Amino acid sequence: MSYQQVIVVEGYHDEQKIKSVYPDIECIVTNGSEISRETLNLIYETSLLKEVILFLDPDYPGKRITQKIMETQGKFKIAYIDKEKALNNSKTKVGIEHAKNKDIIEALERLLTIEYNLKTVVRKDIYVRNLIDNTNSKELRKFVCQKLNIPFCNGKTFLKYLNLLSIDLERIDQIINEKQS
Repeated sequence: MSYQQVIVVEGYHDEQKIKSVYPDIECIVTNGSEISRETLNLIYETSLLKEVILFLDPDYPGKRITQKIMETQGKFKIAYIDKEKALNNSKTKVGIEHAKNKDIIEALERLLTIEYNLKTVVRKDIYVRNLIDNTNSKELRKFVCQKLNIPFCNGKTFLKYLNLLSIDLERIDQIINEKQS
């Protein structure tokens, strides 16, 4: 991590956890899912000057915040951690603050870059690969999401992620072939 990077997290405890691993990193805290217009503007403006990494909790509010931030169309990268790796000891709460240091480091080493206006994959492409509208679609899509290090999601959001991240069909086919072999 460098001084040219800023990590966006949901809460103060998430920031503390990140700083326990990377003491000199800058963080922007969204203060939960009711992210203010001012905070959205700060994140967008920061993305024009530095590398902004969205590292939000792997739950519904975290996905919602990520979506709101991405709508500003700034230059962002996403770090994603599996929900199972972000659970507290009693498995009742989800948050970056509960993740192990090694899992945080791994997530921040596997960044995904957001690309806008690069629609390359269409609904038919994921349909013919049985990633939607098939009895095994959910299981196959979950496997592909894990391999791509993106949050598990429904077909519509999956398609959106593929296009935002410029993931081509060749890569999808490789992953599906890996599962089938």
